[in-house]
Amino acid sequence: MKHLLNLVFITITSAASAQWSNTDNQFFDTLHMPVSTSVLVQKNPIVINSFPDGGYFVIWEDERNSATTKTDIYAQKYDAAGKRLWAENGVPVTNGPNAQRYAFSSNQDYRNRSFAATDSTGGFYLCYIDDSITNYSWERIMVQHMRNTGTVVFPGAGYIITAPVSGDGSTFSAPFLIADGSKGFYISYSRNVLGSNYIYVYNYKDENGNMAFYGGGRVNENAVLTTSVAACGIKTDLVYPGTSVSDYNIWYDLQGGCNVIMSMSGNIGSQGKMLSYNRVWRAKKDSKVKTLFRNTSSIACPKITEYKKGNIYILYKLETDYYTVICGGGGGPVYTYTNYRLLSNGYQVIDEKAYDYNFPKGATLTTSGDINVDLIAVNKRTYTNNVVSDFAVQGYAYRAEKFDSIPFQRASFSNPEIGFNPNTPTLNKLNFFRDTLLAPGRYYYDFSLAGGGSEIFSSALIWENDGSAPAERKVRLQRLSISKQNADSFAIEYNTNIVGTPNKTGVLIGREVSTGFGGSNISYDLPLVTINSSGRALFYIREYYRSARVSPISSGAELEWGAMGKPIGTGVYNNNLYNLEQAVASIDALGGTGLIAFRDNRFLPGATGENIFMRHLNRLDDFNYSPPNKPVKLVTNPYGATSANPAVLCGSSKHNTTIEAYSSYGTSPGTSPIAGIMDNYNLGRVEVNIFQHSGAIRKYNGRPYLSRNITIKTEYLPSGADISLILFFTTEEFDALKAADNTILDPGYLSVIRQPNGNLLTTPNAYTPVLGEEVLTPIIADSVAGGYQLKIIVKDFGNFFIQKISTVQLCKGASGSFVSDVTGTTYQWQVNTDGTNFNALSNTANYGGTNTGTLQLTNIPSSCNGYRYRCVIDGTKVSKTFYLQVANVWTGAINTAWENPGNWSCGTIPDDNTDVVISAGTVVLNSNQSCRSFKINPGVSFTVNSGFKLTVTN
Repeated sequence: MKHLLNLVFITITSAASAQWSNTDNQFFDTLHMPVSTSVLVQKNPIVINSFPDGGYFVIWEDERNSATTKTDIYAQKYDAAGKRLWAENGVPVTNGPNAQRYAFSSNQDYRNRSFAATDSTGGFYLCYIDDSITNYSWERIMVQHMRNTGTVVFPGAGYIITAPVSGDGSTFSAPFLIADGSKGFYISYSRNVLGSNYIYVYNYKDENGNMAFYGGGRVNENAVLTTSVAACGIKTDLVYPGTSVSDYNIWYDLQGGCNVIMSMSGNIGSQGKMLSYNRVWRAKKDSKVKTLFRNTSSIACPKITEYKKGNIYILYKLETDYYTVICGGGGGPVYTYTNYRLLSNGYQVIDEKAYDYNFPKGATLTTSGDINVDLIAVNKRTYTNNVVSDFAVQGYAYRAEKFDSIPFQRASFSNPEIGFNPNTPTLNKLNFFRDTLLAPGRYYYDFSLAGGGSEIFSSALIWENDGSAPAERKVRLQRLSISKQNADSFAIEYNTNIVGTPNKTGVLIGREVSTGFGGSNISYDLPLVTINSSGRALFYIREYYRSARVSPISSGAELEWGAMGKPIGTGVYNNNLYNLEQAVASIDALGGTGLIAFRDNRFLPGATGENIFMRHLNRLDDFNYSPPNKPVKLVTNPYGATSANPAVLCGSSKHNTTIEAYSSYGTSPGTSPIAGIMDNYNLGRVEVNIFQHSGAIRKYNGRPYLSRNITIKTEYLPSGADISLILFFTTEEFDALKAADNTILDPGYLSVIRQPNGNLLTTPNAYTPVLGEEVLTPIIADSVAGGYQLKIIVKDFGNFFIQKISTVQLCKGASGSFVSDVTGTTYQWQVNTDGTNFNALSNTANYGGTNTGTLQLTNIPSSCNGYRYRCVIDGTKVSKTFYLQVANVWTGAINTAWENPGNWSCGTIPDDNTDVVISAGTVVLNSNQSCRSFKINPGVSFTVNSGFKLTVTN
């Protein structure tokens, strides 16, 4: 039997050290670190990594300076060890008289955007809008550069990228910013004028306080060629209808450039809705390019274009030309007019003519070959035969040349009929990929997309139109990987296959539950994934009215920390409910640690409750690790059973999921683990109740059992499945059980009674035998913080009680028997000698009847103490488990000497394999002795004379 220790976890915090509050993922609300608890509201946190020092920045919008509508932006920096580097409650990023904000009104979650990026020297760049406080009519696109010291480079409201011009009618919105890989940044924004949206992308770098400009421009120039009948034939004209961009995003192209994806409509009936792409690229070498253009006489003429190393250019540009047409004469009229030609538009169409395109996003992956892979995704609906489809996330993969000077589209070519080089050089191949990433939904839904290394993840909360009941939104997680197929080809493939078949809807990892009662509801916001450049990924999601949940992702879409991840808090602080919102996370470059920040409205003295907190995350790259559970507590309730926080297990994480209950009663209110279920099967909604008995230990027919029992109800139950279940209980409860039965020495002496209850969530307050109940033997009995855990294997759920295992107590050398409680045709007895595996027995001098319903034990040696026995019937059914205890009880029949055999129930002196029980009397030890365990009741007089010792081997 394993020796068990009670573990006590003590948290010591030091205001002077100011390091991470915890580095082993103990997810207590008290360990959440305040970032800013200033007055009024702090909101919309951003977390980015600091390079090259390995720290973190937390940035947020802050209303501390105004009781009305003025919003400022503040930031804080932490080093890799968690030490705060800037002033308490953060430093201002801007100091202008207007309101500054980066989060703007949009159907897309602001956390799906990029507003800030490292400057690669320990500081960061941030873009934002500078608004008029009164009417939002004066909106400027701004940038600030924060140095490593926490000081700003540009005074006042920051550096102006663009601003409205009086009489122009333009307004500016939707600024995004990403790093450019060269200590500078790309910034984009939308300019709206007379109903058209123009998207601009520029490249800048702060060079000692001077903002250097490297190029860029408009990335959605649009023209449409029209035709009409004229005197000389067909006349061609160009119209410039502008575009309406409903949404767009930018991301880094891994080559110093910036990719742009736009959900766009051409403002002319012939174009309709389009998913459009462009790229702003950086020249790697000085280059001269020769192309041809047609002059006004339609003659092809050479054209030389120079590209300067380090400067920024637009990949797809609007290219047009025109020529003069003349006809007639010969005594009649002469007709002259101009034909205009469209050689290329200022964007590339990825997809068009759908009913709509929503939430466009993209990511670029690297390969070991001469290409990168651009993966573009969008929520799309189609319109076919007068029917509008459901919403679904569509993915499109394209190869991107790893160029050494300029992209091939801008290289020399000799075709004057097109505005860019269409001749793709010899490159590694990529499979055609244009397919669904996530399941269709009946309603409009946002989704997350994250790419790094050779991995891409996408996740969403989807109201699926699959006819399932109840109709509740589902959380799906998709994974794609780039793999090398052979020497010159790569493929983007689903990494979430189902028995070899690509899973094109994503893995079902969770589901909302609507019961009409807040305590048993489950509801989520947008599931998000953050990823580093090597492909290490972290999943996180906010569970309303409870906490954020997090987990690293390992194989496929498996969440290492259980179904929907591990909750980092409880939603209850100092016995008061609070609301954790706007969780946003980042993972470090090596993938081992991360940081999650959030808006938190818990009550703190002197604060408003709308503050920014954060939590450090550790061991994200250790896939053999799960965060420790909270200490086990008594879950008291004077009104009956307590309901645990509900869960949905879809069978997808393949890891243990802890079920926690919150009790507001007793001397130590809080959250406690009460059960853990391995998420290997689709159990659906899982509900757990715990009844915590108070007062004297409960007994049935004089046999005591533990003061807690739990009831588990599941929505689904897979037939024949072996489900791993862990039951937790406190040290206090176990001590009370041991006191009621002094033959119980450790949790290895316990068994679990499972009662069927018709899958009802009705929890009894006492044990009464019912038809069909079974006795289960734990395969693990171990100590945990605050108590113990028993792990059993079940095929069904119901009511669970804990009591002492069926025990046969023998003296050394005595004989006895075990009788199977299950009958059948064939029998095979097994023994478990080390607490792990059962092995078949055969007839020996000590064992007989090993293939019958009764196992005979003869002249049993003390070395068999602690062995467990069970019978397998007909190859599939299993009897209850029996525990063999070789024990010797003190009688004191002769005198007080330990060394006198007549003072012991077995007539022999205990040896080092024997359990010793002394319930009453006086005992004197006059020699060196040993025993396996030693149980002594209060009131016993036990004396070890000088020079001697008693050794307890277990």
